[in-house]
Amino acid sequence: MGAALRPRPQVEVVVEALVPTLEFRPAPKGGADPGGTRIGGTPDLPPGLAWPRRAKPADVEAIARRGNAEAGEEMRRHFRRELPYAFFAQVDLGEARGKGAFAEALPGHGRLLFFYDLTAGPWDNGTESARVIWDETPREGLAAQVMPPDLAAADEEHRAEIAKVNHRFKLPPPKPDAGTPYSGPARPMRLHATLRPPAVESLEMEARPALKAALAPRTDGAEGPRDAYQDLFAKTFDSYYGAANAGRRNQLLGSPLPEQSDPRFEAEVVSRFGVQHLDREAWKAQRPEIEAGARSWRLLLQIDVGDFLQESGEGTVYFLIRAADLADRRFDRVVAVYQQT
Repeated sequence: MGAALRPRPQVEVVVEALVPTLEFRPAPKGGADPGGTRIGGTPDLPPGLAWPRRAKPADVEAIARRGNAEAGEEMRRHFRRELPYAFFAQVDLGEARGKGAFAEALPGHGRLLFFYDLTAGPWDNGTESARVIWDETPREGLAAQVMPPDLAAADEEHRAEIAKVNHRFKLPPPKPDAGTPYSGPARPMRLHATLRPPAVESLEMEARPALKAALAPRTDGAEGPRDAYQDLFAKTFDSYYGAANAGRRNQLLGSPLPEQSDPRFEAEVVSRFGVQHLDREAWKAQRPEIEAGARSWRLLLQIDVGDFLQESGEGTVYFLIRAADLADRRFDRVVAVYQQT
């Protein structure tokens, strides 16, 4: 164990680093309340509030060129259709605010509705790949929705194409209740307040240099107390974030689980510079400003794509908002960031 940590017990240092968050857990059967928390399915909307759709971007070719040839052509077809966003999640804000003081930054009533463009969004971090709506309608004014016809048609076309490909390669047919880039299976949820260890790559860990140093790999090849410390933290971390617990990666608030660097850096880069990534020299030159700006961002929602689909799928979508915009309820300024390993 590093000298900086010797005066304090290992468990104490880990506990001090834990970050409060809200975890999604399956609701009991019959728990699909109007306006209730859910992942996938369709939202509950009042009359007059339309399911949002993504307009064709002015820079279609710039976005399409970020993928390979096949992905680029799929994005061009997708943008020509100007489809509605896929519905990702609905959060009952009354339920969320009742879970602890750390949730007080959220509005205290209504619900947040999260929509995302899962076809093009992975190549297009920013405000246009997502829509987050704060709906204040009382529950009795809500109505369960059906998918817009053009979105439902795209969903069925995708299912038929996957079934065709699987048949050609003698693979099992796709699960009938699995999701597509246009929809995920409806799953009523409940929010559960918990404490989670921050990822080594997160800003929260950057704020704890002694703990981060203790978790760094040894360079002398020897075994010793530091390895035991790493084992303790890894077991705690994997109990929340391991591959076998993909559903537990879905969270509201708290410290994000990056698949690469902390997604708040990417939110700051795309917002400050209007580009998806900076080259090494530009990053080096702008690093102090980027790091300072990244600390102004908050994780609003994190969704594991494979869990959303309830099928094989890669990546995580992060919905991020600046603290000042959250205070002003400017959910139109939410930035979506996609990462995959």
